[in-house]
Amino acid sequence: MTNLSPEVHCDTFKNVHLVSPLLHAYEFTTRASNNITEYEFLEEYARNRAWHFNLSKIKNFLKHRENAIVITCANEKIEWVNRGFSRMTGYGANEAIGKFPNFLQGVETSTIIRKQIREKLTERSTFTGQVVNYRKDGELYLCKVEILPIFNKNNILSNFMALEREVN
Repeated sequence: MTNLSPEVHCDTFKNVHLVSPLLHAYEFTTRASNNITEYEFLEEYARNRAWHFNLSKIKNFLKHRENAIVITCANEKIEWVNRGFSRMTGYGANEAIGKFPNFLQGVETSTIIRKQIREKLTERSTFTGQVVNYRKDGELYLCKVEILPIFNKNNILSNFMALEREVN
């Protein structure tokens, strides 16, 4: 058996000072696969919440990387956003989750549109329209939004899903 004491056995790199080590232990382990697509995530999300909702429309929507998806709970707080949301708004998922989507709205957002959105959400019906929102850097942008109520298999409102596409 080899006795490996803590003393230096090779002084080749003795005087080299690095900000981070050359190797990390995790470099020798199998990394978890991060290849799950957003669509696969949504399929799992829908299964876990027993959604009575056809995701096929979402699959086509996700083919365009710039499109944003926002999922809220029934009380309208954000539970999940896709990467397109971050590209569109400048906000990371960690900055959006737990907030109400109206944090993206501002002075130029139409009060009429806000009222229409509120009415449709209260009715638990679909809203389709164009909304002026604001990016993290304060720049305003116009997006076409479709907000869908999502019910579970017991016909109880589970979530809302907003599909957003920037209008140029």
